[in-house]
Amino acid sequence: MEQSRCKEVDIFKGLLIILVVVGHYDSDIVHDVIFLFHMPLFFIISGLLLKREHIMEGTKYIRTKIQNLMIPYSVYLIIDLFLIRRDYAVGSIVRALWGGRAVPGVYWYITCFLFSLILFFGLLRKFSDKTVKRVILIFGGGGGGVIESHIVEKVHFLQSPGIPWNLDVSLIALVYVGIGFFYKDKIKNLLESDSRKYDAVAGVTAFGLVMFSWFIYRDGNRLYYFDMKPAYYKELLLAVLIPCAFGIVFARFAYWLEKEKYFEILKRFLYLCGRATIPIMFMHVPLNHWKDCVGYGRLEYMVIGIGIPLMIIFAFNENSVMRKVLGIPKLNR
Repeated sequence: MEQSRCKEVDIFKGLLIILVVVGHYDSDIVHDVIFLFHMPLFFIISGLLLKREHIMEGTKYIRTKIQNLMIPYSVYLIIDLFLIRRDYAVGSIVRALWGGRAVPGVYWYITCFLFSLILFFGLLRKFSDKTVKRVILIFGGGGGGVIESHIVEKVHFLQSPGIPWNLDVSLIALVYVGIGFFYKDKIKNLLESDSRKYDAVAGVTAFGLVMFSWFIYRDGNRLYYFDMKPAYYKELLLAVLIPCAFGIVFARFAYWLEKEKYFEILKRFLYLCGRATIPIMFMHVPLNHWKDCVGYGRLEYMVIGIGIPLMIIFAFNENSVMRKVLGIPKLNR
């Protein structure tokens, strides 16, 4: 299994999870730019890694996924609520059980992903690929996701506490999972092909993204914003094109970094981060709970949010129970 892993994908995931930590430090321009693509690309990668054989396994695969993700989800949420925030109020416990937008942090992602996976499996088992693509685009992205985004500001319940576990966001997440699944051959070419054509496309795309980001955020303005957790994605076309454009650039960066022999330490670090997405994702916000009291910067935030989870991974890597409880990957010696 280790030999069959695509190292470019691990590098890609490593870059993304680092950017998740960077983006959560503060609600500034860096945050806004990273939020344009980081969560959609995680869903796309999930679709990329999904195989037809998994669909044939049906409920067995889904049950395994639920077990592997919801155990760490529950453990980290309990630690965050009772040990970090020390919040024992009944209302806080109810909100924790409700999940999604009612809970601070990134807990919404796992429940949203699992529900989108269940929906995706159900569609693929009943309909042709062509029909599934249409259903996802029309009813998932446009009919459900974007329409809700336009009314969420007018319905207080949709803002807080929101739909339980952010299951409503699964509608737009379906679009990204579908992109990863149905176009995995093209994505793999971007990650693995030695083609100057892809490099040229990535270069032009990177320039376009820089100009786009400068235009929408110049002079402190925010002409466009995207955030999946609060269901803020009002234009389906941009919600698809922008993350995919960033994905092209990151895919080619991952390809060239993996090919380059002079950055072994950086590559190993990104491999590790790419495999440790669950611990880093769940732990980086609680570990930085005292950021505002202490008053440290983004660099310290990153060192704490990434360094401590990696130390925990190394400490418990040989303990199968702790790996399951904390979502720790099994690493080679």
